[in-house]
Amino acid sequence: MASENREDYLINILRLTEGKSTVRTSELATYMNVAPASVTEMLRVLADAGYVNYVKYRGVSLTPAGLEYARNIRRKHHVLERFLVDVLGIPHEEAHRQACQMEHAISDESINKICRMIGTKVDHDCTTCDNPCGNITRIDNTAASMRAGEIGRISHLKGQDGTVVKKLISLGFVPGQEIALDSVDGDMLVFSSEGNVIAVDRKLASVICVDVA
Repeated sequence: MASENREDYLINILRLTEGKSTVRTSELATYMNVAPASVTEMLRVLADAGYVNYVKYRGVSLTPAGLEYARNIRRKHHVLERFLVDVLGIPHEEAHRQACQMEHAISDESINKICRMIGTKVDHDCTTCDNPCGNITRIDNTAASMRAGEIGRISHLKGQDGTVVKKLISLGFVPGQEIALDSVDGDMLVFSSEGNVIAVDRKLASVICVDVA
C-alpha cells in the first residue's frame, strides 16, 4: 500500500480502537477533520484491500492484516518522534508533525537502526518488528562487561537519556560499529574502532549493548 492517505486512515482507526473495537464513520471523520463522504469512500477501498471490516451504519474495525499494518506505522511514528525530540532537540509538537510525514517513507530497516540507536522503550507495537532486539543481544551484554582484548559489534544503545545517546553517537559508538576493548584503567575503559581510540567510563559503557565475537 503506497498511499499515505490510506495509511493515515489505518493508524487513526488504530488510535481510536486499539484494534479491539469498532469506530463509527462520523467519529472517524471528526477525528481526522474529513468529510464523512470521503471517509466512507476510503473505508470501502480499505475493505476491498482486506485491511478493515466495514459495515454501513455500523462502523469500521481493523482486520488482523490491517492491525499489523497500522501498528507498524505507529511504531515508526513513535521511534521517529522520540529521535527528533530526544536526540535532535526538536519541540514535541513540531516533532509529531514531522514524524507524521516521515513515517510513510522510511524503511523498516532504517527504523530498526534508529530504534536501537536511541534505545526506544519496547511496547506491544514492537510485535510488528521484523528484526526484534531480543533476537540480537541480551540486554546485559554491554561494553562495560567486555574483557580486555575482546571484540564486539554494537547492536543498540539502551540509554533513556537523549543527552547520553547523543554523546555516545558523537564519540563514534553507533549501532553496527565494531569495537575492541584495548585496556581497562580503573573505571575507564579504552576502546578502539576503525583506527580511533575512545575512552569512556564504565557507566557510559553500560549503555552500549554489544554482540561479542
